[in-house]
Amino acid sequence: MKKVGLILFLTTCMLAPVLAQKGDYPITDRSDWKERIYFGGGFGLSAGSGSTIISLSPLVGYMINSKLSAGVGVTYQYQKFSNTNFSTNLYGGSLFLRYNLIYHVFAYASYEFINYDTNPFIDGAPRETIGRLPLGLGISQPIGPHASFNILAAYDALYNDLKGPYNSPWVFTVFFSI
Repeated sequence: MKKVGLILFLTTCMLAPVLAQKGDYPITDRSDWKERIYFGGGFGLSAGSGSTIISLSPLVGYMINSKLSAGVGVTYQYQKFSNTNFSTNLYGGSLFLRYNLIYHVFAYASYEFINYDTNPFIDGAPRETIGRLPLGLGISQPIGPHASFNILAAYDALYNDLKGPYNSPWVFTVFFSI
């Protein structure tokens, strides 16, 4: 179980949803709702050494003002490990807030949930849904009028090492946003 948990954790860190936000795009009181909505997401594919992992995480966000953004996302992940004849599907969703503090530094909070196999090596094992509450800080470097390169470090305030598919409360993410 530890090996599968480690793989899940690493996959989550590397293939986490792209937490899109419109770079330095100015939002004013006169901006209409179409200018405030943005779409993003992540897609991941990892194959080799007897495993295949496919991840899809679309999201939609809304710029409340020039500093505060909120949104929702969904997550789906397929995992197959040929050396153990094991495959599983994980799925869930998230609600997030992002607040631009100073210059290119932002605060991030999210409530996420994921549904997973409680014992991935036994067919028909019960599934469970577990919540996460990653809270953290990030840096956003604009690379165009509507795009940026971002780095996020967050700590899961609800982490329980005895329950769930994650091996660590830390979430580190590097992503582009458009």
